[in-house]
Amino acid sequence: MHQISGINAASPEKNNSKLADVSLQQFLANVDEIRHVLTTLSADRHAIYMEQVESLAAGCSDTAKCRKLNDHVDKFIAQARGIRRRLADASEELVQYPESRVGSGRARHEQIQMLIVSLEGIMSQFADDQASYKAEAAKKIAAYLRKQNIEVTDSEIDGAIENGSLFQLTRNINLGVAQKKALFDDMKNRATDIMILEKQIREVEELFVDMQLLVQSQGETVDRIETSVIRAEEYAEQAQQNVRQAVVLRRKNRKWKIVTCIALIVLLLVVVYLLSHFLGAIIPGWK
Repeated sequence: MHQISGINAASPEKNNSKLADVSLQQFLANVDEIRHVLTTLSADRHAIYMEQVESLAAGCSDTAKCRKLNDHVDKFIAQARGIRRRLADASEELVQYPESRVGSGRARHEQIQMLIVSLEGIMSQFADDQASYKAEAAKKIAAYLRKQNIEVTDSEIDGAIENGSLFQLTRNINLGVAQKKALFDDMKNRATDIMILEKQIREVEELFVDMQLLVQSQGETVDRIETSVIRAEEYAEQAQQNVRQAVVLRRKNRKWKIVTCIALIVLLLVVVYLLSHFLGAIIPGWK
């Protein structure tokens, strides 16, 4: 009967161990899945870059092709936001697993930190690609306008695209030749493309702000945990010193008690000896 009770008592510990193993397995599976999505995201970034290079080289008179490129960028940003949300959720769950110098807690924090750094690197490269594509597209528009004897600066082009007045610059252009018509369509599509690109770049900037907050939050969590670990070590060391001091004081107290007892015994013997001699001197026959 006692054996059965013992087995039942041990069951919760085994169950907790199994739950911990399952939790760690789920965490690692989630990390692998996010890592796979990051690999796909990196490949998409490169594919978008190649599409932009092709667009700059071949022209953008085909509206459908420009729309396809913009849709690809929108899907990329949406996927990046989804990964960011998953990493934010994973970071919040880390509060349940305090970090230490070794162990699964440390491993969890390091895995999430590496994923955040990977996403940040991909998005940083993507932002550079978008800025470069925007600059090259603006140059294409400026080149077209100069061919039509319309001199404009890059800042004027940027301002005209942003406020929608770019087409006012082209109202006097003669489009009687089909080639000129194609060039104008290319410029018009690029201008529309740049306006969409501006919106996408702002979305990427917002995503970067969210990621910086996530990195900061992750860093603060790590700092708090590191501080707690350091304080715990300091408290443990102080406790050991207190124990050692208590042992030393206890030994000293015991030593002084023994010395005090011996001194009292010696003093008592001296008093008895002196009292015996004193009584022998005043009382005849006293020994």
